[in-house]
Amino acid sequence: MTDEEIAKRIRKKDMAAFDTMMEQYNKLLWLVMGNILEKVGTPEDIEDCISDVYLKLLENPKMYNEKKGSLKSFLVRVGKNMAIDRYRKLSRGRIIELPEQVASAGEDILQSLIQKENAEKVLEAVSALKEPDREIMIRRYFFNEKIKVISEKMFLNTKEIENRLYQGKMKLKKLIRQEEAFR
Repeated sequence: MTDEEIAKRIRKKDMAAFDTMMEQYNKLLWLVMGNILEKVGTPEDIEDCISDVYLKLLENPKMYNEKKGSLKSFLVRVGKNMAIDRYRKLSRGRIIELPEQVASAGEDILQSLIQKENAEKVLEAVSALKEPDREIMIRRYFFNEKIKVISEKMFLNTKEIENRLYQGKMKLKKLIRQEEAFR
């Protein structure tokens, strides 16, 4: 089912389409939101946050506009914002140590912000990839899993993982260049 079909059916309160959407995007949202909440939250906090994303869309399905982007990028953006809000709420009153490079000079802070912005562009481009390429890229480059480990977990041979990583990098370059051309 395409994003447009899912969106139309969700606007009609079709719960089957809602279930399909959850099946398609739960892993991605878990990765995005878990990456933000892992230091301050529990797995239950991440699950609650993911549920809040879906609930928000179910309560107001018109907030998603197909003309502004894919359903996937919409869910990632909303999920990321909710996870950041939850992070702030959970970390309130706690002392959270900043990485040394961020805590030092202002130039380092600027560099960190640029790196974060670039990482967000890459994550958005990765989320546009199809499975299993998306999962392979996330496991390898976001979680630094070794190719052999990815191969064992995904039941694919190592050569196929290496080929998909190479092809995925080429696709990412193309996607990022296209996005920069539109700006």
